[in-house]
Amino acid sequence: MPADGLQPDQTFIVTMKTWFDQTDGLGILHHSHYVLLMERAQKMLFVALMGKDTIDPAIAPDVMVVIRDIDVHYLVPIRPECEVKLIMSVRKVRAAGLTVDFEFRSADFALLHAKASRTVCRIAASTHQPSAWSEEFRAKHEALVK
Repeated sequence: MPADGLQPDQTFIVTMKTWFDQTDGLGILHHSHYVLLMERAQKMLFVALMGKDTIDPAIAPDVMVVIRDIDVHYLVPIRPECEVKLIMSVRKVRAAGLTVDFEFRSADFALLHAKASRTVCRIAASTHQPSAWSEEFRAKHEALVK
């Protein structure tokens, strides 16, 4: 099985742990936690590609983003406590937009729990208006588009 990180097929894999306190009344992972896992995984992708583990826009201006769209399709419930593999694929890079697709898979990759996509818009820290990605960010993310 592939290790976490950037893969030869240009996907990025992250292993996440789910916990009992993330469950709903049915004992399955509450739907809101899928979004949290996506946020954490995408930050890990950013750190791996950009080499900056910060949310300070003065150091890493490309972290200043707002969510434009999140789309999640729940297929098979996740029953914590377990490890979940998030497989990310960069679908589209625009002037100030980035769309990443996600697969939530079992630790052995056999089960597809959910499919999702997340689009963010980069904004300028001073104006909160859309702002173009840095050249480095754009180049590194465009290299992952299939």
